[in-house]
Amino acid sequence: MERLIGWRKADDWGSRGSIPAFLGQPADGRPLSEVWFGGHPDGPTLMDRPGADPADEETLAGWIREDPRAALGSGIVYSFGSQLPFLMKLIAPAQALSLQVHPTKEIAREGYLREDVLGIARTDPRRTYKDMNHKPEMVFALTDFEALVGFRVPRKARELLRGLEGPLADSLRRRLNLSTVRGGLRSLAAWLFDEDSLATPRAVAGFCEQCAQRLAEGTSPSERTDRLVSELAVTHPGDPGILVAFLMNPVSLRAGEVVYIPPRQIHSYQSGLGIEVMAASDNVIRAGLTHKYVDAAQLVEITEFSALPPVRVAPEHPTATTDRFLVPAQEFNLSVTTLDAADGRVVVPGEGPRIVMGLGGRVRLSAHGSPDPLTVGRGQAVFVPASDRELSAEASSDGDRPAEAARLVQCGVP
Repeated sequence: MERLIGWRKADDWGSRGSIPAFLGQPADGRPLSEVWFGGHPDGPTLMDRPGADPADEETLAGWIREDPRAALGSGIVYSFGSQLPFLMKLIAPAQALSLQVHPTKEIAREGYLREDVLGIARTDPRRTYKDMNHKPEMVFALTDFEALVGFRVPRKARELLRGLEGPLADSLRRRLNLSTVRGGLRSLAAWLFDEDSLATPRAVAGFCEQCAQRLAEGTSPSERTDRLVSELAVTHPGDPGILVAFLMNPVSLRAGEVVYIPPRQIHSYQSGLGIEVMAASDNVIRAGLTHKYVDAAQLVEITEFSALPPVRVAPEHPTATTDRFLVPAQEFNLSVTTLDAADGRVVVPGEGPRIVMGLGGRVRLSAHGSPDPLTVGRGQAVFVPASDRELSAEASSDGDRPAEAARLVQCGVP
C-alpha cells in the first residue's frame, strides 16, 4: 500500500470551503473544485513520501510504470495497458458546471486524431479531445448533491412553459410539439445554439426575467426550475445554454446515493460534495454555461437526445459491512464499507488495483502483500496494488480515544 497526495484543481465554479472542510484543512478563500486521485497526465497524483526532496517527487503513474504487472495485475495490463484505467475525484461545485457530454471510445479516437492533424496542441485550451478514451462516470454524494442529467420528456417541458410569453417561448412550444419525432430534440438543441436563432442574449434575458417573475408571484409550475434559471441568468447572462438547462432533468442526491452518466449523455453538476469516479479520461465537450472553450456543434453531433430518466444506481451488498455500486463500465466500480468498533477486522471485497479513501473516523488498513498496516482519516487516500491481494480494515482508535464507527470508499476495477 502507498499513501497518495491528490492533485488539486481550482475552477471558478468550485466551492471555497467544501473540500478543505472535508479534509480538515483551513480554507484559503479561493475556489477548490476537484482533487484527483489516479494516473491521468493532466492531474498527476503524487506518492506521499514524507521528507523527500521536491525534486524527487514521484507520481503514481510513474510508480505503476516501474512494475505494471505487480501494480495492476496481468489481466488489467492485458486489457488496458500499463496505466490505471480509472480516475477518482473529490468534486465540489458551488456553481453550475458547463453543459457537457463525454465521448465514446470511437468518437474520442476520431476526435483526438483529427485535432492532431489540425495541429492543435494537447495543452491548447481550444483542444477538445485530450486523449483517446471514453469517459463514463458516476457520482457518489457525500452531501446533498444537485445535478442536471439528460432531457425531460417533451410533455413535461411544455408544461414548464405555461405562462411564458414572447417569440422565444412560443417557438419553444412549437418545436417541443415536434420533438417526439426522431431527431426532434436534436433539432431543438441545434436551433438554440445557432447564432441566427431567436435565442439571442436579449431574448434569453427576457425569458429568464419571466421565470423569475412567476417565481416571485407564486405561480411557477416548477419553483425548482425557475430558481435554477434565475441563478444561471446571474452567472451566465444571455447564454442560450440556460434554455437547454430548462429542458433537462433535475437530479437531487442525498448523501450515499449514486447517479451514473454514460458517454453521450448531456449533464451539468450544480452543487454539493461528492466522489466522482470515471474512466481515465479528460475529454469534455462543452456547449454553454462556461468561460472555457465551447464546441456546441460537436456536442449536438455526439449527444444522445433521447428523453430518458437519469440512471440512479442501487447498491449490492457483497458483505454485511460493504455496499457496492456496479455500472456498465469495464474500468471502475465503487464500494463503501462502514465499520463499527465492535466489528473488528473485516475483509474489504475486491481485487486488483484500488484507491481507498477514508470518509469518516479512522480506519486501519492491512493488506496481504504489505508488511505494515496504514491508518487513514477522512480525505486521506492510499493506492492498493494488485500484488497486495486481500485488503482488510478495522475502525481504529485516535490516541487515547476508543475506536469509533468509520467509513471508507474504494474505487477499483470490476
